[in-house]
Amino acid sequence: MTGIQTPQTGPVTQDELHAHADDQLPDDRIAAVEAHLRDHPADARRVADWRMFNTALRHRADSAAMEPVPATMIGVLARRGEGRRQAIAASVVWLGIGIGAGFFGQHLVQRPDFAMRVAEETQGAYAVYSPETLHPVELGADQADHLSDWLGKRLGRPIPIPNLTDIGFAFVGGRLMVADGAPAAMLMYENASGRRVVLYVAGSSDPDDDSPMAFRRFDDSGVITWVRDGTAYGVGGGFSETELMPAARSIRAQFSA
Repeated sequence: MTGIQTPQTGPVTQDELHAHADDQLPDDRIAAVEAHLRDHPADARRVADWRMFNTALRHRADSAAMEPVPATMIGVLARRGEGRRQAIAASVVWLGIGIGAGFFGQHLVQRPDFAMRVAEETQGAYAVYSPETLHPVELGADQADHLSDWLGKRLGRPIPIPNLTDIGFAFVGGRLMVADGAPAAMLMYENASGRRVVLYVAGSSDPDDDSPMAFRRFDDSGVITWVRDGTAYGVGGGFSETELMPAARSIRAQFSA
């Protein structure tokens, strides 16, 4: 990979791109790396994707840490007389299983709450891409028809572009995403105040999956999810449930039309 070569800064390396995504880049290299990203859109998209993965990983780790260790696991150790230290070890193992299964479980064990996973991924997409000024989307609103066709072909299902102008949100654009190794889609909207919402769409492994609308609150945002005929939808942004609900209902109606 080529980088920016100047006597003062030297080339931008792959390790520095990873460090920038992890917020571990030394202060004296931030300007050089950000200049490189402005001139190299492909690298900018990769860094944004790494940031989204990091955000999703943190949220999954937080939720896994709150899950209780199954009583059967502790009980087996207690019956064997192996004591408290083994019980603590079991708790650590269970935490590791919870974190790992969240990301790779579809290849090993299907997570039971598909809607919750979509909520986490919607929140991650919002957290990573909504602050972006240079590259919030891959294709802008001026390419909406092409974006709809492209995303529909990649996901294997129709991806219309919902119109939210009646509730004050203009379409910004969208991008291809990844969910459990399969294509997913993100569409972004913005109101007159510059506040953004994202629509995240992903497919389930079960075409009969259905679930009603549900609101989940994260630290700085909210997400409304639902699943219909094996397709999951998440509408997320820095809004309350009352504020998000009109957008979610409008989107659901337009996808059902």
